[in-house]
Amino acid sequence: MRTATLLAAALLLTSPLAKAQNAEPCLGGVSILISDLLPLMKGPFTAVIKETVDQKLADGNSIHGTVRYRIARDSAGRTRSEMPSSCFTGEDGHRHQSYQVTVHDRSTNTTEAWVLSGGQSKIATIFHMPTPQRPSQAETAANTAEAHVRQAAAAMSQWQTETLGTREFLGISATGVRQTETIPAGEEGNVLPLIVVHESWISRDLNVTLMGIRDDPRRGRTTAEIKELHQGDPDPAIFSPPEGYIIKEQNPPPATVTDPR
Repeated sequence: MRTATLLAAALLLTSPLAKAQNAEPCLGGVSILISDLLPLMKGPFTAVIKETVDQKLADGNSIHGTVRYRIARDSAGRTRSEMPSSCFTGEDGHRHQSYQVTVHDRSTNTTEAWVLSGGQSKIATIFHMPTPQRPSQAETAANTAEAHVRQAAAAMSQWQTETLGTREFLGISATGVRQTETIPAGEEGNVLPLIVVHESWISRDLNVTLMGIRDDPRRGRTTAEIKELHQGDPDPAIFSPPEGYIIKEQNPPPATVTDPR
């Protein structure tokens, strides 16, 4: 019963167009949890994420915003994410949140994308991805060199890691880890060292981050937390655009043939 209630709440309360009617200001950007959740969590699921942004400005002003959105994966491996993208002015004269929806389908090697917004045309584009090719020796060498540059840059920063014990989210036990990064003075034009804090609460049983915090003096404090989680196949309808959207297909560019001479 609890699972069914969570799913019903997820489907009703997290509809982007319904959420856009609330009084919260609009937000854009990518959740710090998305990259952790989709590839790693076991099995099909539907999750509702609440993301909060707080930033203090130099003139004493401040920015605060909260947004909710949904991500999902089915047993066939299709993934769906809806990301807060921008704002639009509704018929009521107020600003509302728009969402970029992206569906990846590994079985067909396609990505379908559309925008849920009262101010955008109703077009969904299906991108047919090119067949992955093995990188050449030159590309492999370039990727290796780039990795070495990233490692060298990371080595210049100073990291400290501490464990935070355990706590529960939605009745699920999670282990906390806080990583504090110190960027030396002068590294990014900063007069004094910059302290950046990354905090993650991870369920080892589900292999998923249930809450993440990024506190960066350059960008403010962002908190993303899974507020609703249902394990099992989501409604298949959420992997297709809403009724009335025009479907356009975009094929990959033709492969370039090089002259071996």
